[in-house]
Amino acid sequence: MSLSATGFDDALDYKVIHETASTNSLNSNVTTSEGRLFSVKLVNGSSSAAYAKFFDANPAALGNSLPILVLRVVGSGTTFYQITGGLEFTTLSFACTLNQSPTDTTAPSGGTVAVTIVCS
Repeated sequence: MSLSATGFDDALDYKVIHETASTNSLNSNVTTSEGRLFSVKLVNGSSSAAYAKFFDANPAALGNSLPILVLRVVGSGTTFYQITGGLEFTTLSFACTLNQSPTDTTAPSGGTVAVTIVCS
């Protein structure tokens, strides 16, 4: 896993967060501040569908905390989600799992998911 963040503080109030290999390991407080989630790009390296789960809890716990958003990406596919108006959060965390259930903690089958988010 490699989590990176880029800001545009000089020109815009947006951040781009990119995780190259998300699994069932929670990426906590990825923006380090409150804001709005505007878009999510998921690239699935597994042949099975996977689910990205986003949490607004401090601390969030995969399997115990309920996600505020669950997004699906097909096996070996790319999916882009645009969130009109943005989804407000205080502390944004995320992880990817094999199953849609909000409490599932199973790692994606046979691969990882690249997650790119844009938020303010």
